[in-house]
Amino acid sequence: MPPPKKSVAAEPPKWVALPHDLYATTCAELVTFSHKTANSNAPPGGIRLAPEQALKLPYVSARTLLGVGEVPALDYVANAGKTATVVKQLNQLREGVATAPANEATRILATLAAATAQGAQIGTDKVSLRARQLLLPRQGGYVSVTPLTSGGVNRKLRTKVRQHNEHLREVPDENLRRIPVAIFGLGGSNPQNVGSLVRDMQRPLVFFAPTENRQLKAVLALHFQGVRMRLPRPLLRGFRDWYADCRRRHGGRIPTNMDSRDEEIVHVRAIARAILAQGDAARQRLLAQRDVLPAGGSPLVSAEADPVARGLVDPELRDKEWPRAFALRLARLIADYRFGDGKDEFQFEQADIFELQAMIEEVVR
Repeated sequence: MPPPKKSVAAEPPKWVALPHDLYATTCAELVTFSHKTANSNAPPGGIRLAPEQALKLPYVSARTLLGVGEVPALDYVANAGKTATVVKQLNQLREGVATAPANEATRILATLAAATAQGAQIGTDKVSLRARQLLLPRQGGYVSVTPLTSGGVNRKLRTKVRQHNEHLREVPDENLRRIPVAIFGLGGSNPQNVGSLVRDMQRPLVFFAPTENRQLKAVLALHFQGVRMRLPRPLLRGFRDWYADCRRRHGGRIPTNMDSRDEEIVHVRAIARAILAQGDAARQRLLAQRDVLPAGGSPLVSAEADPVARGLVDPELRDKEWPRAFALRLARLIADYRFGDGKDEFQFEQADIFELQAMIEEVVR
């Protein structure tokens, strides 16, 4: 059995002495959001949040981190000369891992705090053609927005995720899961052009979409849309055959005697009852799944749904005008319904809509 591997402590980063003026100049142009995160070839620029822009909300963002007293690591707007080294060492000082002399570290941190005590906008007078633009509706018009990534927020997330995953590796817990991360190419062949925190931005979190629950989807569709009338094809075909036969036997007209009238009423009422049965079945389904509906299923069908569809599901939502509206809707569906494969097409006469409506209305009143 091989001997256990000995853990090797990471060596502290080597400190590079640089002029203090270089720190002061670089600190003044540090940003929370850099244009380079949208496109590494975009002109230098970015935005630095001010302390008063902090938000106290249950979300992870640069402003909400400020809201709980944590300042996201800042980054440079462009990599030039010793800028990358300066920012790297500034962040090492903030994180307490730098090996700088105590007096120098105190002076540099004071300079950083003074320079970043207020917000700043750098290179924002023009919008680069390389920057993505989103048009968001606002007050009757639109406002153009360029989404930018905060490298400091990415660093905070990556640190927490690594701590979580390493803890699970050392102390397995069946109640917790390892958080998966991916590798995201950013910055091309020289990622440092994007920023000093680019490697933290190259490890996005991976989320798996939930499995579709068809039953829940169908129930929520009934709640928000009501039930859609589905004409019972066998009953409609029987009505069509009777209707066509009557017209064929009577010179293209429907006889007006009582027997023919009664037969027509039987067909139409059977269709209307089948549609009402669809609404009742939808109602029973919603009642059985009421616990998953918004507001506990009260009302059973959303007020935003079509009034006819609402009343078809829930009889309590039918006003005095509902029977007529329902009858007219169903009469039009019957009249618009086409049979055949194009060669032997059949269609009810539009002039019969009002007669159909009257027959249907008798069923629901």
